[in-house]
Amino acid sequence: MVGTWTVTPSCLKLSGNQDITLAGLDPNSCKNVTITGSLNVSGTWTANSNGTYTDGTTTSGDAQIQLPAGCLQISGTTTTCARVGGPMTGIGFTSVTCTDATGGGCNCTANIQQTGGIGMLTSDPQTSGNYTTSNNVVTADDSANYSYCVSGNKMTWTPQTTNPSTTGTIVFQNGSTPGSGGSGSGGASGKGGSTGSGGTTGSGGTTGSGGRAGSGGAPNSGGTTGKGGATGSGGATASGGSTGSGGSTGSGGSTKGTGPCDIYAAASPATPCVAAYSMVRTLSSTYSGPLYQVRKGSSSNNTGTGGTTADIGMTADGFADSATQDTFCSGSTCTVSILYDQSGKKNDLKVAPAGCYNDGSANTPDYESSATKKKLTVGGHSVYALYMNAHEGYRQNQSSGLATVDEGIYELADGTHYGAACCWDFGNASNDNCNGSVMNTLFFGTGYWGTGAGNGPWFLGDFEGGVWGCGSAGSNVNCPNTPSMAIPYAFGILKTSSGKYAIKSANGTSGALTTNYDGASPKAWANKGGIILGIGGDNSNHSYGTFFEGALTNGRPSDATDALILQNVQAAKYGQ
Repeated sequence: MVGTWTVTPSCLKLSGNQDITLAGLDPNSCKNVTITGSLNVSGTWTANSNGTYTDGTTTSGDAQIQLPAGCLQISGTTTTCARVGGPMTGIGFTSVTCTDATGGGCNCTANIQQTGGIGMLTSDPQTSGNYTTSNNVVTADDSANYSYCVSGNKMTWTPQTTNPSTTGTIVFQNGSTPGSGGSGSGGASGKGGSTGSGGTTGSGGTTGSGGRAGSGGAPNSGGTTGKGGATGSGGATASGGSTGSGGSTGSGGSTKGTGPCDIYAAASPATPCVAAYSMVRTLSSTYSGPLYQVRKGSSSNNTGTGGTTADIGMTADGFADSATQDTFCSGSTCTVSILYDQSGKKNDLKVAPAGCYNDGSANTPDYESSATKKKLTVGGHSVYALYMNAHEGYRQNQSSGLATVDEGIYELADGTHYGAACCWDFGNASNDNCNGSVMNTLFFGTGYWGTGAGNGPWFLGDFEGGVWGCGSAGSNVNCPNTPSMAIPYAFGILKTSSGKYAIKSANGTSGALTTNYDGASPKAWANKGGIILGIGGDNSNHSYGTFFEGALTNGRPSDATDALILQNVQAAKYGQ
């Protein structure tokens, strides 16, 4: 099998039932979803003798899907055929258009256009990774199986899928001579572990790290001596206007600067952080504990038990000590077991328990997310983000100090990795894993309810029983002032006060805030104090995203404070 293989025109047929769980549709009321269609495969696939591969194929096609009427009931609310198509892209479709069917339900036409994931409909196609062969079956990344046969310069693959069923074969011709180690394969070997786990190098028991000074993390040079109090930052000292990478030089050996929580605390009136999280940097100059904890050797599908753990602290200038993580995780799969609260309230986030929404996924315990899938550079430091897939979420139901009415939330997320189902939220929700009357969370992605300009993703407000982008009536409206945030570092704010809410968006690397909406609310706030990340209040866990940092405040921050928080994030120099 080693070598580069070129696909000759190959056609596959789709039939049977479609697994709809990744779209967040309720399998209890949305059963027997039938699909018919065809897939065309083209391109090249390279196998290296060291067990890695490069997938340069394109899988394209169309499918017809029939949804019964029960599919429009989602997490306690009702959507429409026009809205249900978008979130179905979470199954792996490029686009889905649904219209009302005679007698109820929806007729949907789906388009498939994916690079990688050869011949299989998937929401996460891989273009490189690891493969194994055994008993005439090739397995890519421990999940995609194909029966295969090689005869001379010809190879055939038959996908082994049942939901939906895929029939037909993929035919290859050998286009190169087998290599000695797969070098020249297009760089496949550089990917290590196909899903990002490969380089999982991680954590070395950094707990302790002694004086893991660090907290503030806001690389805005907080203590930038000689800067005159970070002039130009809007007058707020250390507001993030300084250009340092987390601390210029100076104050007694610690170079970490002012962080968002320092800005909130210094505001007038003060709106202190009551929950603050980041795998990247410290968010408060007074915090000196670890940023997060990683786990390797989990014994139960990464649901939060087993294995060994290590706390990951910070360097002297307030950034995550990724070198210690790399040492701890080397050769192992590592997950994030705790996101430590930097507010001082000890509202740490751990993997979420099962919720009360009985859909076959939300009512089961969540999984911990990979600690190594997303690596990035911030202020010259190599760090990791929290890269979350569907069925992964974090929660704290025994919180301390959270607001019930007046509250602020800010978040920095990856606008190029987002889901289209319910619900990738961050904020204040129920504390019993169930639907409540109200919650106050910042939603990111696309979904079944409110929409903004363009194709999304958008920052919206999940207030329970709907997701709002604007207005105080129903959530199923378009909000043209809500910009699409398909950028690497998307910054969002949600603020609430009695009878009101505001949502803002910005680029986390440059520019100013856009006010999407600031006006009357659809509900009276009575938040319950459960903190969630990556899930809905009832543990609806079908969406996904990448979290860099964020915080919750007690009190509604002013517009001036919002601007200073954005400046602080921008001064951290994400992506630089």
